[in-house]
Amino acid sequence: MPDISQAFSAPTAVSQLDSALLHQITLMGNPDVQATNMDGETVLLDLSTGRYYTLNRLGSLIWELCTGKHTIGDIHAVLCSRFDVVPDRALSDLVTLIDQLIKEGLLQQERR
Repeated sequence: MPDISQAFSAPTAVSQLDSALLHQITLMGNPDVQATNMDGETVLLDLSTGRYYTLNRLGSLIWELCTGKHTIGDIHAVLCSRFDVVPDRALSDLVTLIDQLIKEGLLQQERR
């Protein structure tokens, strides 16, 4: 089962956004993806492919915020308020995970 919270590939479209667009793009899980929380980690099952994925605790928090109501900027703000992290590093890690989730077809993005 791939652990996409730790194994990333080359960035895709989200990483090329300027900071203004981060407050215009909302994220939502693909309806074909089922998520289950186990001891603070999230296991994702893509029903269309049968593939399983795991997210660590931080990835699980990010996944929980991908409801279609929060922008990337909103999620970034939550991460910065809950963790002792440099904002640029938090944004970089967030965008990396979002890119991977989108590439795997687990997450969808929509511009407000």
